Amino acid sequence: MAKTNTPAIGKESRLKSASYQVKRHAPGILYGIFRYAFIIGMAYVLLYPILVMLTRAIRPADDLSNPSIVWIPSGVTWENLQKAWQMLQYPSKVLFTGRIVMISTVLSLISCSMAGYALARYRMKFGPLCVGLAILTIVVPMQTYIIPLFTSMRYFSPFGISNLISAITGIPLDNLAINLTRTEWCYYVTAALGSGLRSGLFIVVFMNFFKGMPKELEDAARVDGCSEARTFVQVMVPNAGAPFLVVTLFSIVWYWNDYYFAQIMMGERGILATQISVIKSIVRGTSSVTSGGDNAQTVVVFAAAMLFIIPPLALYLYLQKFFVQSIERTGIVG
Repeated sequence: MAKTNTPAIGKESRLKSASYQVKRHAPGILYGIFRYAFIIGMAYVLLYPILVMLTRAIRPADDLSNPSIVWIPSGVTWENLQKAWQMLQYPSKVLFTGRIVMISTVLSLISCSMAGYALARYRMKFGPLCVGLAILTIVVPMQTYIIPLFTSMRYFSPFGISNLISAITGIPLDNLAINLTRTEWCYYVTAALGSGLRSGLFIVVFMNFFKGMPKELEDAARVDGCSEARTFVQVMVPNAGAPFLVVTLFSIVWYWNDYYFAQIMMGERGILATQISVIKSIVRGTSSVTSGGDNAQTVVVFAAAMLFIIPPLALYLYLQKFFVQSIERTGIVG
């Protein structure tokens, strides 16, 4: 009897073992499937605009009227990109925009890092109020204070000197104040004073990072005879690579993409983003494109948008490994 029951017992034990393994690993398998499905779905949602832009930028205009062509065009043409390149005056606009973006980013790094360090390491009477004001600049949209900001740039008076002279002598303020509108200095002044684009967020990022640094570093620097400025430059800044990288990338992208501030302050001397915002009117005013109909105009608009995103996209792809590592240390997440 024992010999006849042995195979059945062995089969039953194997079934129980297989059932146990399935129950044990099923949650992990289901979680893995859900995770990959979620990642693929989110990747599609995020990449969909870029894929649409790319396929429309390199296709002939007639493909837009063909319902059988959705993703893969009937042929690849570079004519759309060439027309967009010429209409945007792409090389000169990229250099002009890049100069403004890089100088403004450097000035924002200097001013915001100093402000964040001061709020994090020093006990000030109005420190919490300053932090609240920095956060308020993130919450309040620029449209609510663009008029007083424009007035300050139009009648720029360092330390109110022009206003004082005008009040004493009676000379009109227009003859004394400096007009910074239609110039690059409206970017540089605001960035250097810690009031540039998203500077409040940058100050908070630096403040959170410097709060987590050990106080012993400053004590050791003071024992060695370092001043406050030297301690910040030679001790704190070299250890703050993560927030500097994050703020640099954010600042470059936001300055590059912003068109509202440039449209108000720069006018006809707008950066590349303002050209993109009015690209439809530029295309409609070009006879070589207008003669081709609405489809010809549409593919050129897509080509111009593709040219616009290439520089920041290339920068992010080059630095994304360091960016992901750095953003975990800055206090933005978690």
